[in-house]
Amino acid sequence: MLSAQPHYLFITRLLIDLYHAGELPNVAQLEIEPVYGYVGRIVYHDGSVRLFRGTHVGVNDNGASEISRDKGYTKYFLQQLGYQTAPWRIFLLPRYHQQVQRNLSRFGVTEYPVISDIEAYIASIGGYPCYIKPNDESQGKGVYKCYDADGLQIALTEYQRERYNTIIVEQNVPYPDYRVVMYAGEVIACYLRRPLTVIGDGEASIATLLNRKQSLFEAAGRPVLLNLDDPRITKKLAHAGYTLASIPAPEVAIAVYDAANLSTGGDAQDVTEQLHPQWAARCAALTAQMGLKLCGVDLACADIANPDAPYSIIETNAAPGLDNYATLGAPQLARVRALYQRIFNQPHSLF
Repeated sequence: MLSAQPHYLFITRLLIDLYHAGELPNVAQLEIEPVYGYVGRIVYHDGSVRLFRGTHVGVNDNGASEISRDKGYTKYFLQQLGYQTAPWRIFLLPRYHQQVQRNLSRFGVTEYPVISDIEAYIASIGGYPCYIKPNDESQGKGVYKCYDADGLQIALTEYQRERYNTIIVEQNVPYPDYRVVMYAGEVIACYLRRPLTVIGDGEASIATLLNRKQSLFEAAGRPVLLNLDDPRITKKLAHAGYTLASIPAPEVAIAVYDAANLSTGGDAQDVTEQLHPQWAARCAALTAQMGLKLCGVDLACADIANPDAPYSIIETNAAPGLDNYATLGAPQLARVRALYQRIFNQPHSLF
């Protein structure tokens, strides 16, 4: 009998549970790669087949998904469609710049933004702080909020060590961070995201508080793995006058990251009921215009209950993970379960 192993992804374990519970009547056969549980094959009674890999569940067109992975191309199309986005620019890292130059210089294309241009660009969009990110990563990987040139150099050094090709520099937008999850034109969930934060007790160091957080994540089933050697933590704490050895006073809240991604330990508050219908309609239109059916729309917005509130679309995610959101409570888990029941029970057509 197919069984869900503890180390399998949340979505794989949920799929297996739905299958055994008889909630996927259209599914004739379910095959899961047994070692990692990361990929699977669903065979339907009508003969159609759906393959999935992680949170990529075979809903979206591959081209649209690839565009969504690329923050620069996504922002380009969002701007063309009339949506508000913060000023941004893509920069090529040296190794990739050399490769592009070899390929395109023969056609007379020689102008590409390179990292030596970044300081001037940051000054042109209002200076520090600003955000700098790998252009095609997700889940908060490599996201730096740079408060000064020293922070910028730390980020660039890390990016070159990780051998990234392109990075994106964005103006800081001082609004709350939301994700709106859309499927087939419907709002599945909307939640406010806050950065990972620890609360002092006057006795424990920040490092100890973070280790306690890690234990809480594991107990709650959240797939978060904190890395106390992350230079972003060191820089963020230093900016606030702390180190990992610092002992915060009782009830003092200290944000450890600038990015609010749940994958890096951020907190979420479900605000689905507060989302104004016009925001729901806007996110539905954006999702469709970007060629997607399932989408996580990330936006900074002053007030999602106000349809006229200032905002900036940050990015889109064609394979939004809902595992962290599902740990918020029974209503959220039920909402996520219902979504994946709809997706996995739908026979897959290539045409």
